[in-house]
Amino acid sequence: MQKVCDWGCALSLAISDRAKVEKRELAKEKRETRAKLQKLKTRGEWLAEAKKAIQQFRRLEELSKGRGCMSCKRSQEEVAGTDGWRPGGLWDGGHFLSKGARPELALEPLNIWLQCKSCNAGSGKYARKGYTVNASFEANLIEQEGAELVEWLKGPHEAKHYTTEQLIEIKATYAAKVRELKARTE
Repeated sequence: MQKVCDWGCALSLAISDRAKVEKRELAKEKRETRAKLQKLKTRGEWLAEAKKAIQQFRRLEELSKGRGCMSCKRSQEEVAGTDGWRPGGLWDGGHFLSKGARPELALEPLNIWLQCKSCNAGSGKYARKGYTVNASFEANLIEQEGAELVEWLKGPHEAKHYTTEQLIEIKATYAAKVRELKARTE
């Protein structure tokens, strides 16, 4: 019925029990702090996090399909071989129509496609007269997905006014899809 054999054993048991209690209290404090910080986030911060989650999902989805850059058509192997290491990785989830010009399409997954970092940054490698990254993006998107999608993206769209709750839900949905996609590919 005894937990300890002598006073030394009792002292070590008390120390370990105290450490466990302190660890639980610290974890509880961190959870409470995280919850308070979540409540303080603005709608703009939630919007940025939702955009980030959708872009991450689309980037991983396209990479898992084995596709290359939508603008320059370089394969994943070509980009990895020529570009080497870059901060933030070699790939971006690039918007066909920019978030600034078309904010109503910022959270539209069909507006986000795989692009290498240099194309998404508007690289000068397409500086030939009359040929730009955007022109090649559009031509390749039409070739791969069809003109109907491009016409729909370019067409008129109603402005989207997401509530904070909707943005939280969008972020959670796409974060779950990212976890699922990573689990499938690993």
